[in-house]
Amino acid sequence: MAASEVIKEWAAEGEVAVPLAGAEMLRGLRRGRPVSAGERLARHPDPAAGDIHASVNGWISEINEWEIVIARDEAAVGRPPEPVSLAALERPELGPALKELGLARPAVQPGETIIISTLDPEPGLTLARPLFGEHRETMLAGVEGIARLYPGRDLLWAVNRAEEAPPGTEFHLIKGDYPRTLPSLLKKKITGRLDRAGSGVLTGRAIFFLGRAWRTGLPVIRTPLTLGSANYLAPVGARIMDLLTFANLAPGPGDLVVAGGLVRGVTLARLERGVSPAVAALHLVRSGRAAADDICRQCGECARVCPAGLPIDRLARRDPSAWLSQPGWEALTGCLVCGACALACPARRPLLSLIRLVEGLKL
Repeated sequence: MAASEVIKEWAAEGEVAVPLAGAEMLRGLRRGRPVSAGERLARHPDPAAGDIHASVNGWISEINEWEIVIARDEAAVGRPPEPVSLAALERPELGPALKELGLARPAVQPGETIIISTLDPEPGLTLARPLFGEHRETMLAGVEGIARLYPGRDLLWAVNRAEEAPPGTEFHLIKGDYPRTLPSLLKKKITGRLDRAGSGVLTGRAIFFLGRAWRTGLPVIRTPLTLGSANYLAPVGARIMDLLTFANLAPGPGDLVVAGGLVRGVTLARLERGVSPAVAALHLVRSGRAAADDICRQCGECARVCPAGLPIDRLARRDPSAWLSQPGWEALTGCLVCGACALACPARRPLLSLIRLVEGLKL
């Protein structure tokens, strides 16, 4: 079995740096205070965002505006969480209970069909198969939770093979590679409706987090992520540099560390920070591998592969600083930010990065 088809446990040693991610720290937390794994540390003001919890037993060694650092000590005892029986709650109580357990509410619009995707959204993410395989009971518990949160909704499965869908469920076979696996394009393929956010499409990680809470009644304190060519279940707040060093991916001069998939991921600048549940993968891009000619060959391949049918070629051959003054730049409002144009570019121009830059200039 390939390393990418299993999920290994990764135990943090030393410290974890639990990201606050905009949450407001609870009163009474201070340096030197003991905490228990699962203890709530901060409440998020956004009703759709999950609260923050300690991921290990230990002692608070540092607090700042970005994170709470915990020195791991299994003997430390703070305020251990009491399990919550989510299945016994009424539907109006589920949302607040899940928020307290650290789960962000799935992005689903009123009356919308819900699609369970068993596919990895983009290259560089390899969690889907092991999640729906070795963690199948947890995933089915997550689907049960979705059905309770959104009763009466149509629920469909997007699968690569028919046997991946549970017996008796409606499914759609999705053939082909990226970007067809992107949530927005999965939704278009199945429902005929295209929206950039891909709302209503739930990926394996989202289902896993909900299933874990549904089965245990405890906060989400471990996160599955792809680390190079292998998959791990790591404590929330595990330092990114510790994870990279463990996987023999420590960066050298000029190397880049990418959080997320290899197409739409973002480059990280602070490797001492702790990993959050939002990070699905960490990859090392060696110096020189991202080199590009940076000269448009005017081949039009970027426009031919664009799933949204945008005239990217009209802009790609111009200096990005002048895009906003060129006819056709408004078309970028329909961009799915999938990066198919960059993948197809024979000159290896960083088209996705340029599109993100222009979108930032529009704000």
